[in-house]
Amino acid sequence: MDTARQCIPNTPARIVTAEDVLRDLQGDVPASVRFRCPSCDRPVRFNRGNKAYDSDTDIARRHTRTVSPTRASRSSHRSLSAHFKHAKNDPISKLCDRYQSGQGADPRTDPPALPMFLRRNHRASHSGSPTSPTTTFHIELSARRRSLGHDLIPELLKDHAELIVDATPFPLADLVADRRYKIRLENPTFHMGARITVPERWQRNVGVPKDGDNAFLFTAEFGPNGGRRLTYGSSLHAGFDYYAVVRPRELRLVRSCFDIAQSIGTVPSSHGDFLVARIVVQWDSRNREQAECWLADHGFRLTNLDFDPVPVWPPQLRGDGIDEPLFANSFQIYEAPFPSCDDAAIPDDITFPNIRFDMSEPRRAGLLGFTQNGRTYTHIEGTCCFLRASRHLPWSAYVCSRTHPEALELAAPPEPRPLEHEPRTEQSSPPLAPSLHEAQWQAANRHYDIVRARTGAPMRYGTPPSVSIAGIRSAHR
Repeated sequence: MDTARQCIPNTPARIVTAEDVLRDLQGDVPASVRFRCPSCDRPVRFNRGNKAYDSDTDIARRHTRTVSPTRASRSSHRSLSAHFKHAKNDPISKLCDRYQSGQGADPRTDPPALPMFLRRNHRASHSGSPTSPTTTFHIELSARRRSLGHDLIPELLKDHAELIVDATPFPLADLVADRRYKIRLENPTFHMGARITVPERWQRNVGVPKDGDNAFLFTAEFGPNGGRRLTYGSSLHAGFDYYAVVRPRELRLVRSCFDIAQSIGTVPSSHGDFLVARIVVQWDSRNREQAECWLADHGFRLTNLDFDPVPVWPPQLRGDGIDEPLFANSFQIYEAPFPSCDDAAIPDDITFPNIRFDMSEPRRAGLLGFTQNGRTYTHIEGTCCFLRASRHLPWSAYVCSRTHPEALELAAPPEPRPLEHEPRTEQSSPPLAPSLHEAQWQAANRHYDIVRARTGAPMRYGTPPSVSIAGIRSAHR
């Protein structure tokens, strides 16, 4: 590969090319300079190659010699440029897109995995603390909501599409219409494909079941209550909590590989209960190599970097890996996850790739801090735009239509103080006049006006309490 991340003690890391190393260090790399792969964060080695890199004086001197045509053709037949390469037969690097010439599976053709969630059983956990060994968890299934050019819910209803779990059908339209609708998986196993069936026509839209390689890994985004399953090939980050669902006999090995491996509960199953362990790898861990090997054996990798482009504007929701901007009239701006040079600040200029949209007034995407030396990859599927700043970076996806995010609900307002409650009366207010409690509810929740504006109703937030009280009194006269 041509590029690597250069690491020098007490110096910010930067992306360099093999040509840069030849020019700056003359190919003689000091021991304090290390290189890591920009994709998998594994150590890589600089290889000078056998191509001639001469100065202007050497070129002029070489032209004065008489070189036979046969010798010249032989010397240039297998010319190898300078490059970086992974360690041979590294089991962790084999998962990297840059390990070989192939760039890995294309997410546009490989159906995504069905979302899975780890949830704590609250009723069964009242008898002990959240970290008690008696705490039980369960696994839930959901469906993705990728329209990809379809009017998804009506077409699912028309097709009578169903998700079948253990011979029990569930309407796909209901799963897609309500994000909160989850299917509890009874007696879970690591072999999901044999128990769950998704119609082939809708697999790219809602996902397919993915087996676990003797382990399920979940984030800890719900705190002690569980998290979302990580798909095969995902990266785990040092210093973050994760949940590993493994067989009980694996606990001893997990504890020897991770800095923190704490058993926090079980997932009951008739096939044998699973163990839920909280795992953490510290930034300066001495067991990093063991943790990387264990993760690689189960289809994951460990990194200190987040390679996903960072969405910096506008504020947005992220569901099923797709960014849904909250502001309809704003561009979608992504920033580079790490700097490409240590002696220059990120420029303020935003580059807008040339994307061909079929819709009217699409939302454009801008790139901030990316070096645009290579090609930018884009693909449009319905109202979703897939964007890749280079072939070595992950895909980003955002909603390019200027619509409001779906399933965005109004948050419950704070309850009024006891003295502010309206006394109960037998006389009821007219429908158009809000009660004092409703007026306080509106005043305490400024997001209430957003919902009313979308429906064309007059906005009420910011109305002085005296005006609300006067309106209520007038309605009762």
